[in-house]
Amino acid sequence: MIRQGDGLAAAGLAALTVVSLPEDCRDVRDACKHSSCLIRRKKFKAPYDFAKYQHDFSFFRGTLLHEGMKRIKSERGKRIVDKIYSADKTVYNTRFGKWLKKLLGIKDGKFVQSHIKNLYGKEVPVQEMIIKKDFLGLKDLTGRAMKRTSVLGVAFMGALEVPRLIKSLRKDDNGKSFGIQTAKSTLNVLGITVGMGYLGALGGKKFGALGSLLGMGLGVLCGVSSAKCIQKKFFKD
Repeated sequence: MIRQGDGLAAAGLAALTVVSLPEDCRDVRDACKHSSCLIRRKKFKAPYDFAKYQHDFSFFRGTLLHEGMKRIKSERGKRIVDKIYSADKTVYNTRFGKWLKKLLGIKDGKFVQSHIKNLYGKEVPVQEMIIKKDFLGLKDLTGRAMKRTSVLGVAFMGALEVPRLIKSLRKDDNGKSFGIQTAKSTLNVLGITVGMGYLGALGGKKFGALGSLLGMGLGVLCGVSSAKCIQKKFFKD
């Protein structure tokens, strides 16, 4: 990004990496524990049954921002934190998500106890998805992918594309560069979001914590590669 002149986007991505480090380290730790259990043929103690359920991901949970938000003591500060935290929802719980659920015939079932905790340290149950006639498991993966996709996370990735959009606006070509860059930026965000969501969901369902981590990593690579491939085919620099 820096070599391409996207210093602000690089700084934003670096900041997100630092903020997310505690949760990322826990993910790696769980993946290592899972791998060790597989090698020693022992049962891995998961927070819930990954094969049957999928909990809602969070932009804040487990991050340095989470730690900072927990330490706010003033009543006004807590109210602000509550408002911010209430906005931390997944695509599954948005209007678009509810529309897609209805289209695919996905219904919410019973709640099941888990060891996943929210901002205030309270255990959050996971909810069953009831799906009929799921060809190749695509409906199930779509539901899981939506639960794994944070709206704020998508918004942040979109914000990383803003410097490129501003740079394209400076070119005097009647907005052509801005239109092309808008399409490219949309592909970048969609590629990473869809790749991480689906491959992470598939890995998590089949192979638990280890599969989830590897799936997300592979999803990023596939998403970025797909976006670049489409961009090279349809757009010229």
